[in-house]
Amino acid sequence: MVNTTIKHVIRDVLDVFRRAELFLAALGAERRCAMRLDRVADRLASMGARIDTLRTRMDAGIDEAVDADGMLRDSLKGLKEDIRGIRCQLSSMRRPQPSARMQRAFSHLSSVAAQTYASADKLQWEIDEHDERYAR
Repeated sequence: MVNTTIKHVIRDVLDVFRRAELFLAALGAERRCAMRLDRVADRLASMGARIDTLRTRMDAGIDEAVDADGMLRDSLKGLKEDIRGIRCQLSSMRRPQPSARMQRAFSHLSSVAAQTYASADKLQWEIDEHDERYAR
């Protein structure tokens, strides 16, 4: 009788440890995922800053075509497609109840992606308008 009771107690303790281990592993995976989302947001924010720098230089007045061969506009188009893909993935990754850390990471990345997309789109149009004057 005592022997079976001890076996049940040991089994219950081991079960608690297994559940705790799974919980900690899930927390670690969630933390790594949130950090990756933050790194992507930082890269997108950096791209947005470069786009804004180029737009500022264009506003200062350039007396020649900025993108005569169209490679910059193609790059901006590719960036916009990548951002669109990121935003689609974000919308499909929603869990029923993500943690506060994951909610912040999703929200931050979504915000930065929207801003960078808008900046890239605006610069693409501005380059088109600017280079139209110098196309001959």
